[in-house]
Formats: sequence, C-alpha cells, structure tokens
Amino acid sequence: MPHKIRKYLLAPFIYIAAILLLFEEWLWNASKRVLARLPLIPFIARVESWIGNFSPYAALAIFILPSLLLLPVKILALLSITHGHPTLGLAIIVTAKVLGTALVARLYSLTQKALLSLPWFVRCHDAVLRFKDRMIAQLRATQAWQHVEAGMAALTAMRRSWWDGVKARWFNRNGQSNRLMRLIKKYAARRRDRGG
Repeated sequence: MPHKIRKYLLAPFIYIAAILLLFEEWLWNASKRVLARLPLIPFIARVESWIGNFSPYAALAIFILPSLLLLPVKILALLSITHGHPTLGLAIIVTAKVLGTALVARLYSLTQKALLSLPWFVRCHDAVLRFKDRMIAQLRATQAWQHVEAGMAALTAMRRSWWDGVKARWFNRNGQSNRLMRLIKKYAARRRDRGG
C-alpha cells in the first residue's frame, strides 16, 4: 500500500521532469542546428577551432562556465519574482535557459571528444542519458501523452496541408511564383498605362 501511495504522489513530478527533459532535448537539438552555422564567420571559426583543441579538464571548465555565469542571472530573476515582477523574472529565466542551453549545446559539440576521454565524465554522462530515457519512456507510455502526440500529429498534418495549399496557389512545380508573378505583371502594366 505505501508503495502505491508513493507511486501516485511521485507521478506528477515524474511527468513534469519528463516534459522538461523533452523540452531540453528539443531545445538542445534546435540550438545545435542553428549554432552549427556560426563557423561560417571566420573569427568564430578560429575560436571554435581553438576550443576544440583543449585538454580534457580545460574542455570541462569551458563546458561548465556558461552554467556558472548564468547562476547570478537566475538568482536575479528569482529576486525579481519575489519583489512583485513575476513576468520579468519568468522572461529572464526563459531567456537564460534558451541562451544557456544553446551555448552549452555548441560547447559540448566542440569539447565532446575531450570530455569523453574522462572515465568519470563518461559514467555521469551515461547515467544522465539512462535517467532521461527512462523518464521519457514512462511519459510516452501514458494515455495522456498518446493523446498529446495524436493532437500534435493532427496539427502537423493541418500545417502541411495549409502549406501545400499555399504552394499550389502561389507557386508552380518549379517553385517559381506564378500567381505572385501575375499580380506583379498586372501592377506593372497598370503603372505603364498611367505613365503612358
């Protein structure tokens, strides 16, 4: 009986943790894709090349640095909330989370080889990944999550259908805008007629 009670009491926290982990994973992957374009800038490419050659413990220091630098910002956000500015505090926390995750994701991709040469880091890394996978598996097994996934799939299908309609209406098969071009030509013809 105590086991069942504990299970029901802990369930909301497990789901919250799993949702946060899913959000973190999505944010991590999205920011990696966006920041992967940064090496096109020569100065950033040189800095990233320099970071990529760090020793394991130097790589660990640079990997942890953004989290340490964002800690005072998060404390400032909490102080803002306690002093009657919840919207500002929440905006600071969300911004810090997004920027921090983006930076950590990029730094991890640059320092991964060095970090994974540390045996204790590999053990911690694997334990975190196992925990995350277990939490997400528990969340995905629930009926509520299956309803959410079905809703998201329906939303994605509607968005694709809408975009296909927009493309069919405005663009031909080669991706060139046929309706838009007709409107531009019509407008240009009217301008010529007024000028003539």
